[in-house]
Amino acid sequence: MNTGRVVVAIYTDPDFYPPTINAIINLSAYFKEVAVVTRNNSIVNYPFPKNVVFHKTGKYITVADAEKKSIGYKMYSFVQFLFQLYVRTANSKTNLLLLYDPFPLLAYSLVRRFIPKRVVTWYHNHDMPDKRLTKKFTLGWFAAAKEHAAMEHIDYFSLPSQDRLAFYTNWKKLSSYFFIPNYPSLQVYTNALQQSKPNGDIRIIFQGAIGGGHALEEIIALLKENINNRVLHLILKGPVREPYKQQLIQLAADHGVSAQLTWIGIGPYADMPKITSSCHIGIAIYLGKDNVSRTLGTASNKIYEYAASGLPVILYDDIQFTKYLKDHPWTFFTDGSLNGLRTTIKTVIAKMNETRELAKADYRQTLNFEKAFIPALETVIKNSNQD
Repeated sequence: MNTGRVVVAIYTDPDFYPPTINAIINLSAYFKEVAVVTRNNSIVNYPFPKNVVFHKTGKYITVADAEKKSIGYKMYSFVQFLFQLYVRTANSKTNLLLLYDPFPLLAYSLVRRFIPKRVVTWYHNHDMPDKRLTKKFTLGWFAAAKEHAAMEHIDYFSLPSQDRLAFYTNWKKLSSYFFIPNYPSLQVYTNALQQSKPNGDIRIIFQGAIGGGHALEEIIALLKENINNRVLHLILKGPVREPYKQQLIQLAADHGVSAQLTWIGIGPYADMPKITSSCHIGIAIYLGKDNVSRTLGTASNKIYEYAASGLPVILYDDIQFTKYLKDHPWTFFTDGSLNGLRTTIKTVIAKMNETRELAKADYRQTLNFEKAFIPALETVIKNSNQD
């Protein structure tokens, strides 16, 4: 175990970002203390090891409510975060700073001159900011606009998708770049849970931010059909804006399938393995055309969380997914249309028993977070000790 401290800074509470949770768990085995600097967006923390210490800024507020606040509130909230990041990083015990996404990077760029040079900085971007899609002169716009310039002062850089490196032509130190897919952690999805056997009704789950572009409307329309003589249920797990939720509720009522649609709101990530294992098919259809949506082949953690739970996965038939996942027997592809989904679900149901253990085996052997993160972390620690 390293005797130092690593500071992990993420602007939105890590309970909403499973890959950050996975990193914190693994960091705790290498450092005496893992100090997590974040805003106060979640009441419940993941049950981390005892050497993980949270430093949350401000009073508790949900992410949705924080978005509605005034510019003044958002600026004050950012300053609180910036100050906490500085205090924890400037401490003589800290030797590594791991920044997640552009807000912590922006905060670091503003205080870096006052932080000892011995602190190694590592920037990992989850989602790629785009100032063209952000309202001008907002905090998010500034973070996106300053991202590339701020990266000039970073020692290491990592992404969950190799395809996204094309958007970071400013990063010339490829020897200090890591590709870390958003796979689930072996310490979270332990395969200890008993998976629900697909002998009766079929439970189809979509987990993540619930919105348009995931073919959910088409799946709801299919719920009125018995496919392969099975009754279908759709479980929607994650945050959703109220207008869209009401739209889907009304659609289910129109088709007479309200009892087959289940909503599970935002909850602790620690509960996810049990929820996912209670289902039979995972939905990971992305029809969006923005840069993030077009580079999700290894960046969508839900795909691999389904696999870790033994679920076959239905994906959008697009090169971003086929080039990474077409050779796995537990992946099935669709064009997202009603007829396409009907055909795909029929095939999936017929093959469920043979794909369950194959999906879990792929997760255990290659598609887990530790496979890429541990070598990257050990490289950073080794090089830091040589400086």
